[in-house]
Amino acid sequence: MFPTHVGMNRNGVTRKKIERNEFESLRDILGKKIQQDIQFSNKRQTSPYLVAEDIFIENSQELDLRMSILYNPIIGSKTINVHVSGLGPICRLDVDGPAHRPFGRSHKHSLQNERCPDRNLPDGVMDRPDLLGKSLKDVFETFCRMAHIQHEGIFFSPDNPQGLFQ
Repeated sequence: MFPTHVGMNRNGVTRKKIERNEFESLRDILGKKIQQDIQFSNKRQTSPYLVAEDIFIENSQELDLRMSILYNPIIGSKTINVHVSGLGPICRLDVDGPAHRPFGRSHKHSLQNERCPDRNLPDGVMDRPDLLGKSLKDVFETFCRMAHIQHEGIFFSPDNPQGLFQ
């Protein structure tokens, strides 16, 4: 169980930090789900990226977990970011984007210590060459499997000509 000093819960109570073991506990709990449809929008301030943001992840810890997904149709890069409201990012997956030396163009960032959210997860980078060239839908499904998240809505994929996956 999480101590009361982690992130913000759904009642708006702000907490201050998250430790690595708490991150692993949250990552590993079963039953996390996303019920909403995921649709991408084109915003002037994020152009050329198409963005799906503020995707609520239900969880038994009642933390206000949110996912955002960025897709760059020009180069095909994909980023999935999970953050705890009031705390910051706790996990990020970058696929087909700029290389993160010494790692390649596809890699995962994860929380290592309580300072990581303030520093945008610079540590705990793991190469993920298995995801190179995968579709946005495949990357999303892989991420959800790794994080034990079930998506119950429709995924409207901007890199699919039909645009729609259930």
